[in-house]
Amino acid sequence: MNKEQQIATEIVDKIRGQDRKTLSQIYEKGYPMLEKYILENSGNEADAADVFQDAMYLLIKKTADPNFELSSKISTFLFGIGRNLWLKQLTKKQPDHEALVAEIEFDDLPEEDFQKFERTKLMKKCIDLLGEPCKTIIVQFYFFQTSMKEIAEQLHYTNANNAKNQKYKCFVRLKKMMLDKGE
Repeated sequence: MNKEQQIATEIVDKIRGQDRKTLSQIYEKGYPMLEKYILENSGNEADAADVFQDAMYLLIKKTADPNFELSSKISTFLFGIGRNLWLKQLTKKQPDHEALVAEIEFDDLPEEDFQKFERTKLMKKCIDLLGEPCKTIIVQFYFFQTSMKEIAEQLHYTNANNAKNQKYKCFVRLKKMMLDKGE
């Protein structure tokens, strides 16, 4: 076990033990990043506080699993959980993403942000055009970090490898669509 893995294991053990100092440090590092993200993505301070609390709960719940292994920085892992929770809330609040698009003032966007925004719109359009089961697989895997095992169960594949093969085929189709439509 290398030094980083050892540190990650120690942090997970401290979270499992509900070590207040460790939890406080995680809060101090993680909350500002997630708050900034939520404020920049149609949220407010109350939303950020709620989402962060839910993310901390899920982090604690995940670390309670004896098979859980931290494969990234704890702040990155926590941010990913919070980001996914916020995206789920946004889709519940605003299922029609086109309304979100209408609210953005294009003149206020720097060129780089505008290009990123346009690429995101194109990707959403192409994902919608993929149809099922590709749409579900791509969204669940890449946006909600759902495991291939869970996707296989959800879509009634015989095993995770079959779902993984389908994901690859869907990703290739998505990439081709984006290249074709991006020209």
